[in-house]
Amino acid sequence: MSTFFKRCSTDDDFAKVSLFILERKHDIHQAYTTMDIVELVYSYVTEGHILQAIDERDQIMGAAAYYHGTNEKQFTDKEVAFVDIAIFDREHRGTRLFLNGLRFMVDHIMNEHPDVEELRLAALSENSYLCRLYSKFTTFTYSRETTLGEEIVFCGKINKISTILNKLSKV
Repeated sequence: MSTFFKRCSTDDDFAKVSLFILERKHDIHQAYTTMDIVELVYSYVTEGHILQAIDERDQIMGAAAYYHGTNEKQFTDKEVAFVDIAIFDREHRGTRLFLNGLRFMVDHIMNEHPDVEELRLAALSENSYLCRLYSKFTTFTYSRETTLGEEIVFCGKINKISTILNKLSKV
């Protein structure tokens, strides 16, 4: 099965990815309500960027979103890209699709936002799989309390992360 990745840019893209995320809201976290997801997607549509993984039948297999800058600094810190959501269909989790999607996102950010120097990846502390994965190519930097619990933020230089991901994709 072939997969390609692209940025959401049309109303149709946003509608499809919104439904994809909404249908998997409890995969992101059990406490998410429909309104939480609507608010989250709205914030990415208006202030961030959404990427999608699509199969040859034009079906969404995964989605991820990032902000150019951070909400805490009203997105003025353009040297930072902040990723706090990535979700794939269950049958694609733990496969190379996640690595390929992450690599696409990093390349996309570097091409679209050449001022970005640092990539921040957030994961809830209870998600040990994601925390272990992110720690392989970034560094734990800080934690913060959210409405869903403690969130750990991993940071790294985007060029270094790109190099590591490219090496991993060749293995």
